Amino acid sequence: MTAPFRRLLFFSTILVLTTLGGYLYTSPEHLSTLSAFYSSSTTYTPPTHSLDLGFISKTYVISLPHRTDRREDIVRLMDGLRMSNWVYHDGTYANMSIVEDLLRHVQAQRVEEDYSLHNTIHLPFTWPADIEVPLYDSTFLSNQTSPAGAELWPSQPPPPDVALPNTSMVCAEENFRLTKYFNNMPQWRILTPQRVAAFHSHFTAIRRVVDDNARAGIDLSRIEGKRQENIALILEDDVDMEVDIKERMGVLLPMLPYDWDMLFLGFCWSVETNHPVVRDPYIIPKKNLLYPSGQPRCLHAYALSPAGAVRLLKHLRHEPFAYSRSVDLATAWLISDKRIKSFTVVPPVIIQRKVTKTDITLFGGSIWKEKLEEGVLGTKQSGDEV
Repeated sequence: MTAPFRRLLFFSTILVLTTLGGYLYTSPEHLSTLSAFYSSSTTYTPPTHSLDLGFISKTYVISLPHRTDRREDIVRLMDGLRMSNWVYHDGTYANMSIVEDLLRHVQAQRVEEDYSLHNTIHLPFTWPADIEVPLYDSTFLSNQTSPAGAELWPSQPPPPDVALPNTSMVCAEENFRLTKYFNNMPQWRILTPQRVAAFHSHFTAIRRVVDDNARAGIDLSRIEGKRQENIALILEDDVDMEVDIKERMGVLLPMLPYDWDMLFLGFCWSVETNHPVVRDPYIIPKKNLLYPSGQPRCLHAYALSPAGAVRLLKHLRHEPFAYSRSVDLATAWLISDKRIKSFTVVPPVIIQRKVTKTDITLFGGSIWKEKLEEGVLGTKQSGDEV
């Protein structure tokens, strides 16, 4: 075979293979396969974040920046439970100027107080109409999450003619009931800068939850029978949790109604078993039960549904109500008055360790009663004072 003939055979073979390949490439079957390949390989699918504890989308830990000791323990706790999507939310210091300004704004809401006839008075009070918007109206709720009411106080100077009273300010009760200050009043009834700072810390954390949900485009509507998603957990920085909290909560969560607002995973100083226990014919809880909340005290561990976070925010920012008492008494009243739909895990699966004194209590305290079966940080029962 001569060299020119071999070259002719080679190029002929290449031409035949190229023609056959072009036919196969442009055949309907191949084009369909190619289209499927590119559609699956070039379409970006955001990574799905596994839910912490099996149901929490994000956790916010309220912590004063200087408490590095507590922050180290929080890291150990999160690592122990393999919780990854969590952030610190810097708490508010009681000696910050904003706290005194907030107290003066509170006093401005009390200009009509007059104890000349009675030691207890009820000042005029109504809730804003927009709070009563049905929770299925997602579009309206989304448009109502911009700052309003007491949220604007930090950017507004208090009225110049409003001065703080000579005696200690007293915490309001119910909607707007005030009691005249008297000597030896129980310390929990005194509106201290520490309580206002704690209120501001939780309030801004709730606002952060609402803002994060809004940026993520999370739907606030509630559909009967649909399980709540995108749940936020707010913690204080001195907590411990049961080592098997994920398994315990996995049993209780399906028992929650579709329209719950708030879920207490920990509480203190309240009886949370006065309402009938939540039951399900197909679920038998073993270690913990679920109850409609009574008046749960302490806010060291609570979860919020997306719509529940909006509803709680809009109540807490109402000017005659905002900062008028400790923040846990504010939420307890909203729950007992059936303005917030809340449930409580009994016994708690998260407790405060109370390894140090709280920044809120002025003096004294009682023995801490809550305990864990086995805490991640080794907590079983704390005998420290509050």
